[in-house]
Amino acid sequence: MSHHDLMLNWAGLDRGDKQMLDHVRFTRELLVMRRNTPGLRGQGFRTVHAHDQNRVLVFHRWVEGEGHDVIVVVHLAPFNRFGYRIGFPGGGEWREIFNSDVYEHWVNPVVIGNGGRVVADPHSLDDFGHSAALVLPANSLLIFAR
Repeated sequence: MSHHDLMLNWAGLDRGDKQMLDHVRFTRELLVMRRNTPGLRGQGFRTVHAHDQNRVLVFHRWVEGEGHDVIVVVHLAPFNRFGYRIGFPGGGEWREIFNSDVYEHWVNPVVIGNGGRVVADPHSLDDFGHSAALVLPANSLLIFAR
């Protein structure tokens, strides 16, 4: 069984294919962020929220004994969601350090997201004492950190 239509078009890089260049930028920046964000490399891992029907998966990453909390949100629905509340391990401001919607036709002029930050308030959810209402772009990956 062949899946040529699912393969990356590496030759497209040489030809300046915009989709390939955007994909490589996305991958490169995601890898740099992982290297520079201790919580994404730590051993702490917990599924926070999994909703099959909404196609949302959220997990918490951290460094044991140090913190560096990170919340990763995967939204696999083909449309945007607004006001989707999830739990956070602490209150106050959380920076949106990654939003995959930015890479859709780099730089996406109509990016959907949280404006670079959310504020978690003392509304308990997902076994955390705080939560925030998020904007989830279609088919996206969002990462929040302190």
